Formats: sequence, structure tokens, C-alpha cells
Amino acid sequence: PGQTARARRPSTRATRVTVAGVTLVSLVLNTWRLSLNGLGDQYYAAAIRSMSTSWHNWFFVALDRGGFITVDKPPVPLWIDALSARVFGVSSWSLLLPSALAGAAAVALLWVVVRRHFGLAAATISALVLAVSPVNVAVNRLNLPEPWLVLFLLGAVWAVQHALTSARSIRWLLLAGTFVGLAFNTKMLAAYLVVPALGMAVLLGSRTWGQRFGRGAVFGVTALATSLPWILIVDAVPAGSRPYVGGSTDNTVMNLIFGYNGLGRVEGNGGYIPGGPTSGPGGVFGGRPGALRLLGDALGGQITWLAPLAIAGLVAALWLHRKRWVRFALVIMWTLWIAVVGYVFSYAQGTFHAYYTALLGPAVAALVGIGTASLVPLVRRDARWWYLLIAAVAATVALQLGLSGRQPSFYGWTRWVVVPAVLVAGLVLVVGLARRASRGAIVAAGALGFGALLLTPVAWAGSETANAVLNATLPQAGPRQGISGETFGSKSSNGDAELAAWLLAHAGTDKWQLVTESAQDSSGLMADQGLSIISLGGFMGTDPAATTRSIGEMIAAGEVRYFLVAGFAFGPRRGVGPQPILAQARTSCPAVADPALPARYRGDIYDCAGKSAAFLVGSTNPSIS
Repeated sequence: PGQTARARRPSTRATRVTVAGVTLVSLVLNTWRLSLNGLGDQYYAAAIRSMSTSWHNWFFVALDRGGFITVDKPPVPLWIDALSARVFGVSSWSLLLPSALAGAAAVALLWVVVRRHFGLAAATISALVLAVSPVNVAVNRLNLPEPWLVLFLLGAVWAVQHALTSARSIRWLLLAGTFVGLAFNTKMLAAYLVVPALGMAVLLGSRTWGQRFGRGAVFGVTALATSLPWILIVDAVPAGSRPYVGGSTDNTVMNLIFGYNGLGRVEGNGGYIPGGPTSGPGGVFGGRPGALRLLGDALGGQITWLAPLAIAGLVAALWLHRKRWVRFALVIMWTLWIAVVGYVFSYAQGTFHAYYTALLGPAVAALVGIGTASLVPLVRRDARWWYLLIAAVAATVALQLGLSGRQPSFYGWTRWVVVPAVLVAGLVLVVGLARRASRGAIVAAGALGFGALLLTPVAWAGSETANAVLNATLPQAGPRQGISGETFGSKSSNGDAELAAWLLAHAGTDKWQLVTESAQDSSGLMADQGLSIISLGGFMGTDPAATTRSIGEMIAAGEVRYFLVAGFAFGPRRGVGPQPILAQARTSCPAVADPALPARYRGDIYDCAGKSAAFLVGSTNPSIS
């Protein structure tokens, strides 16, 4: 027993060191100089601030303190951030740290998942690849849904994996379905893109058809049942007792799920315009849809640095584990994760942003780790596997040179390190194996080669800790260029302290201090200055959340008086959303002439106090209402 205990200690120590090490790497990348990013995404920050002041706003994820409209996303990440803000106050750390911790937890959980069936080396490589994935680091440093989406889906993988080998499989499948439900309430149908992969693992990992149907039914029913409660509750509450559901066309979450946040993203809802600004070679909008989209300028540097190695690893893992039913099922699961998500992302015609590719991170990392660990025994058994390994490394180096060559001024020096380092590592490996060198020398050579392949992605990921995010709404790892926040609004308030002070002095007792066309014009004032503002058209400025009559009634009740009347860069269709309301304000209300109003807003702020009758009369005019 003493010898057994001593023999286990190095393994236990190595296990603890590796999982702690990769988690620490992720935590440092996610939190180093985190305050550079301010309050992160101002749209979400505005909602978090409003939600932290009222449990009613918290439950319905209201964008503004007055509870006029919700954000256009499900609640779970915002609930967590709002609780943090409620306890610790509104600051960079209280709003951004939860995502950073979720990202680090996802790295640790991936390590645990891979370690269970594929060993320490595969787990460590997988977790390290995810920890330094440029796009994952970018989103982990902001208050976006992606870190939580990844964490919950990895939780589902963890539970499914246990269900395949446990005598209490039903309990684990109930837990797996619950994690999917949490993921759905994090980013709606995006979470369900991974369900086919999880379902396939359940089917392939079960021994009999009875187990397959039974387990599959338990998992599917649980996932659906845990996805729906919040949605059904919100839609059941009378419209007058809750905020308008932002992003919907009929004030229901169901419409939001299958419209703006669902099929609209795939089939097209204005995001991709052939020949338009989103169809160029790159940018935060994801580039032109097609088979090579993931390798394009917008997406290639986010997630595809190790793609050839992942493909080769897939082949090796499938062959090595073809007779081990649980391992084989898990390899298929990771493969299907990439296949389904990658296909949808490649051909989506609607709104698609570069940072969405963070959802691919866990599967790419898992296949790289599992595949690399699988190649080692195969190469030892049959020299023909060397051809696959050499081809994979060569293709990976070529891809990395091509990707980094598109931005040669951004850590371009790594290109001069990768090639010689890989060549040296390969030479040492060949000579070492031929001369039967020690295991330590072989491992060191492999580590050198793999480290060289990680060098450029690490540099890109590290750049996120050294620079403030260019656009917290549409983050993109890598060079600080592309679309800035100014693209969205022709007169974005951007948290203007002078305007906020004027509004508080003149409308501080109103339920809302200002009415704007969209959240692009109001998020900064709400997030940075704590104002309560009506964003008539929601995030994009197109939601039919109000009419001239409803706004007229608010004016009559003394709830609001000032309107910011300015165009929106993306141009809502004439007569749709807030346009008629703002047209009525411009027609019926005088522009503010107060010299204390910041000069840049003069002529754009209108005072509608006492003008409710004009709005109520105007609502009978079809051309206005």
C-alpha cells in the first residue's frame, strides 16, 4: 500500500498542477488590465444598471430604469451581472469579472471533460488551446453572452459523458438537459446548434436501442422543459405590466426566438447585404457567406489557427478509438459540434459577427488535444502515421503564415520564429526516435513544436490584455481596426456627462429623462450616467414598441418631455418603428434654445412638455401613427 500511494503521488501532483496551470493562464488573460474595457458593451451595461435597481427590471431584463423596453437577448448572463452590480456597485470589475471567471471555468471544465477518457496530455493541450484562443479571450473580457454559453454547453458535455458510464444515467441526463436549458436562456437557438452533437453522443454511447431511445427522450424533454419557463412567464404577463420585448415585432419572446434571434440570423434579417458594407473581405460582420467564410479575413484569425491539426487529430482519434464505444462517441460529438456550428456560421445570410465563432472554441480545442494525444501511439506503432502528422503540421504552419501575413505589422515577428522552431522540433523528434532517446527529450521536442504553433494565437490573445477593445458591442481579436462604435449612430450620446447634467437639471424628476430613436443613442447615457431613457426602437431602432398615442399619454402624465431627434446610420424604413413619433416631435415641439445645453445637441433636442394633444391628434393620422 505504501508503494502504491507513493506511485500515485506524482500523477496526482501532475494532475493538480496542469489543471491549475491552464486555468491560471486563462484567468490571467481574461482579467489582466480588465478595466481597460470600461463597462464593456454599453447596451448590456445599461440593462445591468437598470436591472440592479429593481427586481421587476431584473426579471424582465429591462434596458432602462423606467422599464420601457427589454434587451433583445435572454436573461441568464444579465441576471448574473446585475446581481454582481447590485452587490458591488457598477464598475468595470463588477460587470466584466463574471464573464472572465466563466471563461476560466470553461477552460477548467474542458480539462476535466477530456481528462476523464483521453488522459492528462490530451486534457492539458485541449484546455491550453481554449485558454489562448484569441476570440475566446476577447469575449471573456466583456459582458457578452458567449462565455456563459460556452460554459453551460461544456457543462452539458460533462453530464452527458457521465451518463454514458454511470448506473444513474437518468440523473446525469436530467442535468445535461438542464445545462442546455441554461445555455438556451443565454443565447436562445444558438445553444441548440450543439444539441445534435450531444444527442449523437447519447445515441452512440448507449449499448441498446432501448437505452438510446430512453436516454435520448430524457435528455431532449429536459432540455426543452428547462428552456421554456422564463419565456412562457414573460409572454403570459399582460403587455401593460412589463417592458416591451426588444427585438420582437409583436412584443413576445417567442417572436424574438424564431425571428431576430433565430431564423432571421440564418435566412437574413438585414445583416448581410450583397454588395453592401457587410459583404466585403472581412470586418466584424463576418464577411461574405460561403464555404471559406471561416478562413476569411474576419474569422480566420479568431478561431482557425490550428484547424489542420484539428482535422488530422480527428482522423487519428477516430481510428485509435474506433473499438472503444464511449471514446468513439465523444470524438463524434466534438466533430459534429464543429460540423453543425461551422456550417451554420459559414452560410448564415443574416446578422453574423466575428465573435460568434467563440462557440467553436471548445470543439476545436478538444479535437486538437485528443487528436495530438492519439497521434503519439499511432506514430509509434506504424510509421505511416508520420505522413499525416507531417502534413498536418505543414498545413498548420502554412495557414498561420497566411493568416498573419494579412496583418504583417501585427506581431509579424512571430512568422520568423514559427518555421525554424517547428523545423528544429521535427528534427529532434526524428533523431530522438531513431536513436531511442529518453522520453523526456521526445516530450521536450514535441512541446517545442506545439509551442511554436501556439505562438501567434497567443500573441493575438495577449494583445487583448494590452489594448482597450475597439468596439465592445462587436469585439474582434487582433489588430485594432474595423468598425467603431461611431458607425451605429449619427449622434450617439456616448455617455456625454454634460448632456446628462443638463437633463438631470431639467428633467431629473421625470420617469424618463429623454426619448431617443434607438439604444445606440441612449446606452451610454444610461450605462455611464445612470439616466432613465426611452429607446423607442430598441437596439436597432426598428422595434414597434410605442405609438404616437402611447407617447402622447406619457407626455400628458408628466413622465417624459425631451426628445433627441437625430437620424440612425442604418436607416430604419420610413414610417416604421420610432420614425413617426420623432417626426411628430419635430413637427409639434420647439427645439430647446437653452444656451446651457451643450452646443452639439442644439437643434436636436425638442421639448414636448404640454404637447401631448398634438401627439394624440397625430395618432389618428395614418401617415404619422
